Amino acid sequence: MEFNLETIASFVSVFGTCCGLVSRVPQVYKTYCSKSVNDLSENTMRLNITANSCFLFYTIVHEQYPIMMNCLAVITLEGSLLYMKHRFGRMKKSSSQTSLVGMNLSDMIDDEEN
Repeated sequence: MEFNLETIASFVSVFGTCCGLVSRVPQVYKTYCSKSVNDLSENTMRLNITANSCFLFYTIVHEQYPIMMNCLAVITLEGSLLYMKHRFGRMKKSSSQTSLVGMNLSDMIDDEEN
């Protein structure tokens, strides 16, 4: 095997694709386990899906399969984050049926001191 610039570029492309394939997996796993989505930006996820959809079209036309797999993975993972954002996005009430969103911490501290 001859190591020229094109061969090196192919190895770098495969490595980058592997990184891209797994880059969002930890975030998806953490979000699924914690059901915490408040820090996720819906606009960023939509922008990532749009950008990778455009890249996907380009890779299909030019038959660049490793990069195509990366685009599909990012679209799938970002889509699952977007789904969880809508599914888990509503704050649940506590067992006392008190809304956690409307609670004021200073009121709780004053009650405990008296």
